[in-house]
Amino acid sequence: MNIEITANEYRDLLDILHIADVIVSGHRREPDKRSERHRALIQKVYGLAQGEGLDRLMRHDAPDNVHVPTPEFEESTLSHVLINEFADHVFWDELISRLSVRDAAQAVGGMDRLNALNESDRQTTEGLIRKHYIEEFSRNGLTNVTVIDRFGIGGDEPVRTSD
Repeated sequence: MNIEITANEYRDLLDILHIADVIVSGHRREPDKRSERHRALIQKVYGLAQGEGLDRLMRHDAPDNVHVPTPEFEESTLSHVLINEFADHVFWDELISRLSVRDAAQAVGGMDRLNALNESDRQTTEGLIRKHYIEEFSRNGLTNVTVIDRFGIGGDEPVRTSD
């Protein structure tokens, strides 16, 4: 398969692939075997910059045998702005969602009872709490958030990360 694109389209493709690369592997300490094919394809397309006079955007890192964005690419790309906007949205959405579920479960007598509610009742219960958090965080961000230390007293599941 051959795909013909202009230099400007290739530049846009580099932005898109950089977003994909950051999402797929930017948060990992070790490579994830599930995404090897994706990272290999990204590397293949990154490598094409060398032959098209766009080597100012990508350079080959010989010791690791990978193509990496140059400082010029990093400074001129829209991808970091888009990634940061997305990460900010996910942060607030997840924080509000998890706090809403936690508080709704406490309000109805536990997670089992919350899960036993029909969809309409659960949405109503969580929705009122969710609305409160949306209003609070829209007005004050994290200013009013306080962590109460309960370390070593049991509690919920530990925070899970990708690594």
